[in-house]
Amino acid sequence: MKGIGYVCCLALSMTALLLGSAGCKANPLSLAASPARAETDVGELHREVVLLNLINGLELSADQMRLILEKAKEAEELREEFKGKAEENVDETAEVLGELRATLMRGEDIPPSLRERVHQVQGANNALREEFEEEMTRLALEVKEALGEHQLYALEHFVPCLIPPEGEARIGQAEGTSHLERALERIREMPSPVFERRKKQMAQRAIELAKGHLPRGFIINEEEEKERLISIFEEARAMSDVEFELEKANLAQQLKSPYKLPELPLDVSVKIERFLLDPLIIPLLEEKLAIGG
Repeated sequence: MKGIGYVCCLALSMTALLLGSAGCKANPLSLAASPARAETDVGELHREVVLLNLINGLELSADQMRLILEKAKEAEELREEFKGKAEENVDETAEVLGELRATLMRGEDIPPSLRERVHQVQGANNALREEFEEEMTRLALEVKEALGEHQLYALEHFVPCLIPPEGEARIGQAEGTSHLERALERIREMPSPVFERRKKQMAQRAIELAKGHLPRGFIINEEEEKERLISIFEEARAMSDVEFELEKANLAQQLKSPYKLPELPLDVSVKIERFLLDPLIIPLLEEKLAIGG
């Protein structure tokens, strides 16, 4: 009997997975007295606001938005394809479950032929669900490859909301190194007495700025980091003008390289599939790209 119960649950899950709404459309408002269309509109608007909060929070580049848009469209095509395949199984599944229900209602033993048909339906639905999930995971992983480590961290910790908490820092595109290169240029121009007097203060300031961009709980060994930063300052000052021009980008990268976000505890592909491959993200990204992001 446990196996039969599983088949019934499986049929319901297949319907929800492949025949139901693909997007997760939360609707916190009670609109019992409103027309069904208005409720749908509010549900979609709610979902769109949540998705826009994520898009803005990730600070996606135009290229990233175009790639996500492409993959979201592929995901929608997959849903339609597998919806058609699922519909082909609906009649047979309904017939088998109807016969099973009638047998159980009569209190009769389930005949071997019916058991075999139940197992066949179960196998077909399982295979279809697994194939669909594999294809969606493939698309999610392609999106994941296009996102930076900081963006994946932000996505992993994203909490759907209508209004982001005040003061919540965006963890978007990784900053370039041009501002660090300019800082090194100013350090090179300092007279030696000024540099010696201010180098520890400058290193401490750099550490404090770094802390503001790292997640809560990320620990820096400040004394070791201060020594490391000062050594980079001194290396930059010791270089000739030609050497510095050739190496300043590398030195700037060294200034920021230790500030790595912690490894993600879970694969974020599930969240990518849920949010970034949501059908409702397609018109949002098209509109964002049309107005220049």
